[in-house]
Amino acid sequence: MFHKNHKTSKQKQGAAGKKVYARFVKGKGQLNKYQHHMIRDMAYFEALFNEMLNDKNAKVETLEGLKKGREAMRMSLNISPKAKSSEAILKFWATGKMLHAAYKKNKKKKKKKAKELTPEIAERAAVLASLKKQIATAKVNAQRAATIKAQEKIEEVK
Repeated sequence: MFHKNHKTSKQKQGAAGKKVYARFVKGKGQLNKYQHHMIRDMAYFEALFNEMLNDKNAKVETLEGLKKGREAMRMSLNISPKAKSSEAILKFWATGKMLHAAYKKNKKKKKKKAKELTPEIAERAAVLASLKKQIATAKVNAQRAATIKAQEKIEEVK
């Protein structure tokens, strides 16, 4: 998941933070278009939270906000809040890989002429529709977590 040069906790935290920031802050308009990237970056979010726990300078409020976001992302894929981080990361990563493969196949199929639907393709379409529904839920939960975090910041300022 991380580059082999990222050996320390601080380096991993920085790399994960960059990925999360790029996807969920800078590229939030493309979450629906590249859902496979979003799911994989949820794994980086999980790693970021773990590395932030090791950081002695991390603020409690920041960690609480990250924890809420983490729980929302886990709920979107029906991962238990009590599950180990490694398990959650593996599920996010595997789901992202599977969606990436589906994305590539769909991209190629759009170029070709439409063929008759076989039962296997119909079954895959049903699974893909289910995953898309879960991703939409994940997006909504991530937006809710961000809204809650923003409300807390506003209340702190008042």
